[in-house]
Amino acid sequence: MAHKVASTPQDPARAVEQGLRDLLGLGVAAADVASITHGTTIGLNAILQRRVARVAVLTSRGHRDLVHIGRARLPRSFDLHATPPRPVVDRDQVVEIDLRFTPDGAPVGASVTRDSVAYRAAREALVATAADAVTVCLVGGYAAPEREAELADLLAADLGVPVTSAGALWPEAGEYERTALAVLDAQIRPLMTSYLTSLRERVAGIGLTAPLFISTSNGGSVSFADAIARPVVTVLSGPASGVAAAGLLWPDTDLVTFDMGGTSSDIGVVGAGRPAVTTGTTIGDHPLTMPVVDVEAIGAGGGSVAWVDTSGEVAALRVGPRSVGAHPGPVAYGLGGTEPSLTDAYVHAGALADGAFLEGRMRLDAPAATAALTVLAEALDDDVPDASAAVDAALRTATAGMSTRVRTVLARHGEVPDAFTFVAFGGAGGTHSALLARDLGVRRVIVPTAAATFCALGAALAPVRRDLVRSLRARADEVGIAEISAVAGAVVAEALAWWHEQGAGADGDVVLAVDARYDGQPTTLTVEVLTGGTARLDADGVALPEPAALRAAFGQAHERYHGFADDGAPVLVEAVRVAVSGRQGEVRTRSGGRVLAEVGRRELRLDGRWHDAAVLAVVSGDEAADAPAAPGAGAAVAGPAVVEKGDTSVLVPPGWSVRVADSGDLLLAPVAPSNETDPLEVPRAVGA
Repeated sequence: MAHKVASTPQDPARAVEQGLRDLLGLGVAAADVASITHGTTIGLNAILQRRVARVAVLTSRGHRDLVHIGRARLPRSFDLHATPPRPVVDRDQVVEIDLRFTPDGAPVGASVTRDSVAYRAAREALVATAADAVTVCLVGGYAAPEREAELADLLAADLGVPVTSAGALWPEAGEYERTALAVLDAQIRPLMTSYLTSLRERVAGIGLTAPLFISTSNGGSVSFADAIARPVVTVLSGPASGVAAAGLLWPDTDLVTFDMGGTSSDIGVVGAGRPAVTTGTTIGDHPLTMPVVDVEAIGAGGGSVAWVDTSGEVAALRVGPRSVGAHPGPVAYGLGGTEPSLTDAYVHAGALADGAFLEGRMRLDAPAATAALTVLAEALDDDVPDASAAVDAALRTATAGMSTRVRTVLARHGEVPDAFTFVAFGGAGGTHSALLARDLGVRRVIVPTAAATFCALGAALAPVRRDLVRSLRARADEVGIAEISAVAGAVVAEALAWWHEQGAGADGDVVLAVDARYDGQPTTLTVEVLTGGTARLDADGVALPEPAALRAAFGQAHERYHGFADDGAPVLVEAVRVAVSGRQGEVRTRSGGRVLAEVGRRELRLDGRWHDAAVLAVVSGDEAADAPAAPGAGAAVAGPAVVEKGDTSVLVPPGWSVRVADSGDLLLAPVAPSNETDPLEVPRAVGA
């Protein structure tokens, strides 16, 4: 069962409560709810809008300007007038203390006790900042996370505010990145604590006693208590959930996910069921070094403004990145909007129609959209201003921009588009996906059953998961492998302890990887070296492969990414990474019995001309019995056509076909010649 309610920006927890109440009213028994998983962008929005808590930083003496210097890079390498990004915390909020740690974790400087001079001076300086939260990030703190955490706990008790230890949060070398991550965590902790506490109280207030999980940026979820303790892990959970859902539902297929909403389109990559993960993303101007699902945002969504750029010699039409927003929204919504958007182009083109949009709950003013598009055509200096010409240009421009970005994303992974299947979701994903796939040479598109709530499905399917890291520096040889094994064993033990604390079940999956490089190389590659179940690793411990096998695995990865390998060069390991995860349960969908039925016809504008197109609906076999235009179960319908669903409209261009899978998903593909295999077979995973 899928259900969607309007958001309540002034009190986001109220919308969640209302949605849960509605589900209970629709027949879901409270006793049958095994768990509740919630995803939120509250932390992300607060960071981007800088509506965050006032944070102070405690760092080692001589490193007060750490967050201001950063990596000493200009935003644009060749622009000497570029304005540096605003630091994550102001300089007057940074306090120093005479303490740091060596790479081996040994303390250097003053001893830290409640009565020590150094501690008292730092504490008083922090009090003077009037901070709502504090971050402790000492030089070398990644090598002594327990010692740094002890200092943070001491300050928390004395100051009465939340204190985040950067080393305990993410013990990886890189003082700037680790500090920035910890500051972001501290900035949103008061907000997230208040919101999540309110959410838990509302859930309990309607009689639900199931455990509450919060979805995270790595495509997984954590317990309520863990989310409050480390709120920064949740900030990119929204886009990540949809990518993770695609990987779980179609684990045997290489996928590109296309999540098109009102403001932007998010692109993700899934290989053999695993979403691509990165540690090099940013939030605003600040690095986020924790592993997150690699999602690339494109400033082209249903609400993206179509406008004329007159800065050049010839006026040119652009689409986005500015959006009309939810209010007033596209012109066709009739809420006071005056700027034409992609949604208005869809309305004029016939992809969206009044009476069918959102099952008729929202009316569309097609004449108003056409009038706004005509004004846009006039600005393009057309001799005969025509809204249709503006629509053609807007669709071409938006598609070209998306296509370029998808190629760039795949190139980073050494891939090309035509080897992948598209999964299109979000309110507008199905409307534009076939146009984009056609431009890229992609031959299969899946529009999931509940496209508009697919990210929510991803949250429900999300495995309990945590990523951990520990930095070191050792050669992958007979001597160094002992040190690597010892560090790996400690990190796996920490992961297993966390797993059991979550109450996530008896067994899960553990993946152990290392960051390695050739001696003298400036960058590393992450290479998986061990996988196993939590129960087995609990009993058998960690046994790394022999040094020769470790070097061979790194050589294979290096050849894939860089085109060569040097078998004779020494290999250095600089970090150990562990991911522990496990599914909470299965979500089963209805199967079979649904077909496409033609419920009407209308004019559809595509490729510079109008087409007589079929209007299709997904109905049960019994409902289709009286529809002479309905094909048999599983049969494909050739475009041009529009499939109208309650949550989205799916555009099928000429030369493409669409059919309903047993799962209820819509499958789109180019019409195959009779001598080719049907490319539409994309079965879901069993139990999904």
